[in-house]
Amino acid sequence: MKLHPALLATASALLTLLQPCFADTPTLWKGTAAIQFNGTSTLHDWSGTVNAQPFLTTVAMNESNQPTALKAHVEVKASNMDTKEAKRDENMRKAMRVVDFPLIKGDFDCAFASLLPEGGKVPEKLPFQLSILGKQQAVEAKVSNWTQKDGKASFEIDFPLSLKACGIQVPSVMFVIRVGDTVNVHVNVTLARTQA
Repeated sequence: MKLHPALLATASALLTLLQPCFADTPTLWKGTAAIQFNGTSTLHDWSGTVNAQPFLTTVAMNESNQPTALKAHVEVKASNMDTKEAKRDENMRKAMRVVDFPLIKGDFDCAFASLLPEGGKVPEKLPFQLSILGKQQAVEAKVSNWTQKDGKASFEIDFPLSLKACGIQVPSVMFVIRVGDTVNVHVNVTLARTQA
């Protein structure tokens, strides 16, 4: 059976276009994330911590063993957020409506090509979808301190959140003490490559 030259040319062009899709190798990594959040009020600054639930991440790696894309679904139990002050934590959980919305969710699905710094090997920015109180919003985090060695990787991300944009209403205390709208979030992420 002889194929028509036009069909052969079309198939060749299609394979050329698809080649980049097969150039990167997807790998599975186990992930953890330690989260710190910092805010302000008219009385004093405050901060807290919470850990994400363990999660799995699919990372595409190129021939130089550098990451080119990342996909993950991360969940945080809102009731585990801790500021080391019982009354503040109680008010925070009320404002976060943890009974109705027990999970804060982050969905990551991005290619790094358009995010890489000039001459760099890892992204400077990491866009993702964040869901708080059942409301989804686009977030762009700043990436720093990327390290990768012996099947392990770690990096940090930072991003600000607006309580108002998240739908979080924090009542004032005695009509005097008010919480600032911006909360700064810092996350230490560690990834360990699973055995094939």
